[in-house]
Parts: sequence; structure tokens; C-alpha cells
Amino acid sequence: MKNNFFKTKSNSEKQLKSEFINAENLEESELLQYDKNVDFFYTNLINSLILFTYNSEELEKMEFILIDPLTELYEEMDYAFLPVCFETIFRNNIIEDKYKEEFVNFKKLVNEIPNEIWDYEFIGKNKKWMEIKNNAENLLNKLKVETRVFNTNCHKIITNEGKTIFDGKNE
Repeated sequence: MKNNFFKTKSNSEKQLKSEFINAENLEESELLQYDKNVDFFYTNLINSLILFTYNSEELEKMEFILIDPLTELYEEMDYAFLPVCFETIFRNNIIEDKYKEEFVNFKKLVNEIPNEIWDYEFIGKNKKWMEIKNNAENLLNKLKVETRVFNTNCHKIITNEGKTIFDGKNE
């Protein structure tokens, strides 16, 4: 079994809300810098949802891109929900504000996955994992995202020797 060592039990609802509020404290010049990367933040958020629609076999097939798909499953989502990145997507109207609370609730649902079921054998079979998969599917459908193919445009794998073995932009 692989424990979800990225997940902390300390993320309370109050903490999540305060993290999102802190993103509002940035100056306009700082926000403009984030705005330049809004497409990347959006791709990351959608990729995160797409990964949560995959069953264990589909996730394992992602090893050539993600190295450790189960770890990346959580890390991709965690990065997508960094407050300033997340808020940039909504501030730029890439996704309508009316969906923001559903995304926050999705993140809470993922945070509730017990460590003991954070394993390939439970994905697609466990009630909690099925609920998360359904929520991810529903969000993608509401956003009219038709494909469930992980977008590799922002992924690149370089060996310790500096050789590129995967470059999603060339795929």
C-alpha cells in the first residue's frame, strides 16, 4: 500500500477558505504576472480532474509521463489548488465563478481519502474513490471538456545526464 504522504489532516475548511482569501492580497502587478500563465494553471486543473477519472490501469499506463502516477494524482491536484493559481483561473473568467465552490468541495473530498485506501487496488472499486471519480466527471462535463486525455503539453522528462526522454509539446 502506498500512503498519501502529501496529504495532511490539518487542512480544515477554515484553513482552505483563508488560503483562498490570502490570494486576494496580492498587488495588481503581481496578479498580472500570474495572468500570463493562466492557460497553464487551467491545463493543470483540468489535468487534475482527468487523472481522477482514470481507473488504476489507466493511471499505471501514465508512468512514462508521470513516473509515479499515484503520487502525481495528488500532487497535480494540490498544485492546481494553490490559491493564487486557482484564483487566477476564475479572475480571468476561464471558468465561471459559479463553479468555484464545486471545485473547492472536490478538493475537500480528495483530502478526505483515508491513507489506507490511497492505493491502486482501491481506485475504481472503493465507494470513496467512485464518488471522487463521479465528481471529477461531473465537473468536466459542466465545463464541457469532452476529452479525458491527459494534456502533456506542459510535461517534460529530462534524465540526470540532461537528455530529454519525453517532451509533451512534441507528442
